[in-house]
Amino acid sequence: MTGLVLATRAEAQSLLDMLAARKLADEPFETWWFKSAAGRTGGIIVISGMGGEHAAAATEHLITHRGATTVINVGICGGVGDGVEAGNLYRITEALDGDALLADGPPQPQACGGDCWQSLPPARVASVTTPVFDDAHRVRLNSHVDLVDMEGWAIADTCRRHGICCYLLKGVSDMADRAGKFDIRKNIDAVSARLAEVTIAQLGRLPKGPKGIAAAVMSFTKLEHVLFSLPLLFAGAWLGAGHLDGLGAGHLDGLGAGGRWPSLRIFALVALAGVGARALGMAMNRILDRNLDMLNRRTAGRELPSGRMGLRGAAGVAAGGLAVYLLACWMLPPLCLMLSPLPIVVLAGYSLLKRFTNLCHFGIGLCLALAPLGAYTAASGRLPLGWDISLLALFAFCWISGADIVYGLDDIDSDRETGIHSIPVSLGPVGAQFVAAGVHAVAIGAIAVLWFLVDGGVLSGIALAVSVAAFAAGYLQRIPVRARFFPIFVVAGIAGALVPLLSELG
Repeated sequence: MTGLVLATRAEAQSLLDMLAARKLADEPFETWWFKSAAGRTGGIIVISGMGGEHAAAATEHLITHRGATTVINVGICGGVGDGVEAGNLYRITEALDGDALLADGPPQPQACGGDCWQSLPPARVASVTTPVFDDAHRVRLNSHVDLVDMEGWAIADTCRRHGICCYLLKGVSDMADRAGKFDIRKNIDAVSARLAEVTIAQLGRLPKGPKGIAAAVMSFTKLEHVLFSLPLLFAGAWLGAGHLDGLGAGHLDGLGAGGRWPSLRIFALVALAGVGARALGMAMNRILDRNLDMLNRRTAGRELPSGRMGLRGAAGVAAGGLAVYLLACWMLPPLCLMLSPLPIVVLAGYSLLKRFTNLCHFGIGLCLALAPLGAYTAASGRLPLGWDISLLALFAFCWISGADIVYGLDDIDSDRETGIHSIPVSLGPVGAQFVAAGVHAVAIGAIAVLWFLVDGGVLSGIALAVSVAAFAAGYLQRIPVRARFFPIFVVAGIAGALVPLLSELG
């Protein structure tokens, strides 16, 4: 995420207007956000207040709480070097501690990035605690730097400590002399407007961050989480393969079920389809939610709002996931390819639900419920009408829906501020957990009945017990919400999916 730090509202106003920025509430500094647009990512603008102490605190906040991977300080300055004139714009290559310079101490220079603003001439800036409006200080600084401000060095030093890329763009409003105060009032609007134009023109060309492409894609899609859904996929395939021999509950009276192991080819293609579907679903979720993610401190560091990945790259990931998913469906029984558009619609659009309904959690539940249903169809070549697979799909639906409700507890404040709908927002923490517990009770009931239908033995019963215990542990209030979601509810889901698989082993 790109964070911009400006000292005053007057310096920031042109930037706010040009970016159509929107103010955020409940922030320690006056904070604004702007959406991504063609050729650039979105970002956060913080108005720190004048002085290095305020600027350093604002920069720290941007990095640690907003996930900024690039910080840009934009603002006015005084000219002290030869040839510097009011109205000139500069890219800063080095910021120095001006107070140290005036005290004849070590200047502690901090290097700044400038490669994205090559059209601007380079300059060095000294940052001081007290504004310079006298010839004596101006002359002393003239031998070391070209410009003087009050924030640049503190911002650059804070970025250095965090290993964050920092850019300083400065516009000369005065000549740091006795007429400086008058000149600032006269020039600040025009200089700030020019700075805003130059800044915005380069926002889309900033470095994307230290991650490589492969690492960014893995982080973007969380493909490793497919491992958590593999037991569901394989359980659905196992039940589907059993129906080939008429062993499944859909062919009996509902009082018994059986299964058999599908071929390795089926397992491999089912897993491949799961990987493609996961990449597609996550990419679409991230694309559609990129501006919302920027407003939430928990998600502001994700690839799109942070700028580590561009919109084209995200679209490429979605297209690649879709291609892998369709290829797997094509290589499976014909019915899989015929039905393949249904999961695509759900995966591509479920994240939109949070914009208009509190029941949005059940959208992601539907996505996961389709996984065992699809695997069943892949292994059986028929529509999943049996009680056994229906119960497994119901378990998957309720497992992840309830977990998502609990996970939403961490985002209540952010969701209320941004107008996102959710059960935690509408019912509060206590009410939301009651709803989630009821949903999980249905999940437990569904997997318990499935255990009976598949004649589950001791190992299957142990898996059922582990699932129930994990579900219960997920409501221990002393455990942080994120730990309840992962790993506790993940364990509950995996153990539940193992119930039918382990029945084969006695």
